[in-house]
This record gives sequence, C-alpha cells and structure tokens, in this order.
Amino acid sequence: MGSNVGSPRPSPNVARVQGPPAAQADAFARSFLNTIQARSFRERRELCGYFIQQSDGRIAATEPVPGTFASCAQPAPRAGEGIFASYHTHGAYGPQYDNEVPSLTDLLSDFEFGLDGYVSTPGGRVWRIEFDSRDTLQVCGQGCVAVDPGYVPDNESGILQRFTVDDLRRRNN
Repeated sequence: MGSNVGSPRPSPNVARVQGPPAAQADAFARSFLNTIQARSFRERRELCGYFIQQSDGRIAATEPVPGTFASCAQPAPRAGEGIFASYHTHGAYGPQYDNEVPSLTDLLSDFEFGLDGYVSTPGGRVWRIEFDSRDTLQVCGQGCVAVDPGYVPDNESGILQRFTVDDLRRRNN
C-alpha cells in the first residue's frame, strides 16, 4: 500500500467524487452485485469494478473485471471518471477463507484511493466500505443477494454489523 493508507485523505492522483445518497448507492450496489453473483460462483473467481455517478445523476457500473479465487485487480481510478465506489464479489465459498466479511486489504485499498466500496459474499451479504468513517458496515445480511450453492455457514455469531480497521486486524490474528 502507498503512504496514504493511514491517512483520511485520498491519493493525490484521484479526485474524490461525491456519490449519490447512501440509500440510493446501497440499493444500486445490492441489485448490481446480485446480477454478477452467479457468474462469480460459477467461475470460482472474484469480479471487480467501479460504480460511477453519471453527469445526469444516474449510477452505472463498469464492466466486471475477472480476478482469481481470492483477489481481483483493476486499473486505478483516475480523476474525472465519476467513480465514487469500487465493487467486488468474494467469489465462491472457500472454507479456508474468511470471505463473509471484507478483508483488511479490501478496506485499505479503497481508502488509498479515497473511495467507498461494496463487497458481496458467498453467503449473500453486501457490505459497504466507508472511507469517511474508515470502517465497513453490513448493508444487508445473509441471503439478501444470491448465495453460493456450496456456501456453509460458519461462525455466524462472529459476523458483526460493522467492523473497523482495528477489528479486522484482530480478526485476522
């Protein structure tokens, strides 16, 4: 990660765009991520991209970029593109991964660019990564979007409604 990871300011090469109201962005994210979950499960890979606020106020998504089973790399956002959030799926269920919550890397990557982010999980949860508060919150719980047929619920009581960076550090130790 770059030197901005600990800072609440976005990377200087990205102009932060004020996105739509959270409820509108959440509804779009939930609907869009639901449409790509089946592909993500079938291909056993993460899919990622960006959400854009168009000049007429509508929200759009970039074409999903295919990643690997446990990661997804996409071009860095640039100023003037209207990007207000990243998105990615956590792909198919893998018992060796803590894939029902966003990872610390998920949060820090968005923070580095001054973006919010959205993550969908194999269990059908959607999370919003919040740049301003430097945490992640569950937009909707298990089964609110498509669920991987191979998903096996595990340690559900440890899945909180909100996690901070420090919470995720502790969770990974």
